Amino acid sequence: MKLKRTLRERKFIKAYIENNGNATKAFLFINPEAKDPREYGYRMLQKVDISVAELLNEMGMTDSYLHQKLNEGLEATKELVNIGNVEDYPTRQKYLDMAYKLKDKYPTEKKNIDLNVQGSLEVNSELDKKLAQLDIKDLIKLSKLNADK
Repeated sequence: MKLKRTLRERKFIKAYIENNGNATKAFLFINPEAKDPREYGYRMLQKVDISVAELLNEMGMTDSYLHQKLNEGLEATKELVNIGNVEDYPTRQKYLDMAYKLKDKYPTEKKNIDLNVQGSLEVNSELDKKLAQLDIKDLIKLSKLNADK
């Protein structure tokens, strides 16, 4: 749901974006004769309560634009001497990570996963003990049986 904003708020948001996130300069743009533009810029920023996603949309970074850039980044390559173009996996990972962060797609809750590997370690150590007790002929028969499977 898009919020309805006043003309003054829309002008402030546009000026805020044009001034690279400087609320003081943005407020001076909409009210050049302000006595305390730093304080009023801060208050205006709190009043408009604009989210990062909304700022991105206002800057033209819509979902379709981000999707296009994401695809470009996910297909990133780099040129290596004597080899040519190869996939640039670190760059691809950064594009994917940033896109997910910007769109708040990472889970907010941490989930603890309890991996109980103790049981398998006990089985492996028991298996090692039994294998150590076998003589070489039995080990050869066992390896042949496993190869046939």
